[in-house]
Amino acid sequence: MLLNPHPSAQVVEPIGVSADAVEGAVESARRVARERGKPVLAWWLAPEQQHLEASFETAGLVHEDTPGFEAVENAMVLLKAPQARTGPGVDVKQTATYDEFAAAARVAMEVFDYPEPMRAHVIADLPTRWEEYGAPSNPGRQFIASIDGRVVGTAFAALGAAGVNLFGGSVLEEARGRGVYQALIAARWETAVARGTPALTVQAGRMSKPIVEKLGFVAVGEAHLYVDTISD
Repeated sequence: MLLNPHPSAQVVEPIGVSADAVEGAVESARRVARERGKPVLAWWLAPEQQHLEASFETAGLVHEDTPGFEAVENAMVLLKAPQARTGPGVDVKQTATYDEFAAAARVAMEVFDYPEPMRAHVIADLPTRWEEYGAPSNPGRQFIASIDGRVVGTAFAALGAAGVNLFGGSVLEEARGRGVYQALIAARWETAVARGTPALTVQAGRMSKPIVEKLGFVAVGEAHLYVDTISD
């Protein structure tokens, strides 16, 4: 389990775990979570691991959404330019300042409906996250979309050896229907092309899946999330 520094759920993958070993793996992960102050674990089951679902349910985990993740994440791929429409007045750029970074965080927390304690944690931790974001070793790039100078959308891109993985796409409700999400997709495609890796992958949820399908993304599988809320 590679620990993330964020207050959202800690993702865990049952690599090499058999059905009769699930209970032990869950307890081990819970011990680490308690030691590191992670209140929620999200076990990520790829298609080849979904035969373990009954075992996770027996161990007390629940197949449900948690802030930042959905119960079903659809793995999708795009290998050609997206059929994207950028709405008039929508400006997209990579995050360049702390204020933009903070504005993007506020948009994401609103869209993903972070509970108040989690929001307070995110805000308090922003200076540290900003310092990490600027590190040369960071493979991530954050994008923001603005209308009339106000940040209304944000999205992230993880730069990989063969392509770019997209996640965290968020658009405020009042700005939806204006091509903001599509503009964020197009900007990340341009980044992928510019670095010589013209391929995008995304884990699409209920809201984004119909949109990315229209842009040309093809489904290749789905992951199921099982949530474990850690008690003291």
